[in-house]
Amino acid sequence: QRMVCPRCNRPVTDRHGICRHCRENAFQCRLCRNINYENLDAFLCNECGYCKHARFDYTLVCRPSFSVEPINSEEDKDKAVQAVERESENAHKCFEQIL
Repeated sequence: QRMVCPRCNRPVTDRHGICRHCRENAFQCRLCRNINYENLDAFLCNECGYCKHARFDYTLVCRPSFSVEPINSEEDKDKAVQAVERESENAHKCFEQIL
């Protein structure tokens, strides 16, 4: 894949990722300038989550609900966390079925 300088958008041919024109490192994130040394060709920035290949938009639609039980103890908290995990797994299974 062709490397492009995040500063001047010119092709970078140096194997170390240094742009000949502006001397910027092409392996750095365009948003936060972090360099992921563990995976130089990562899909997402490990610092800020920026992606140079795609854009992710999330929309949450919610409404107030008055049919909830109050969490007053650690046991209640554990039950609530288990319920959230169970519903998350169900949502993930439904999502996989769609694909």
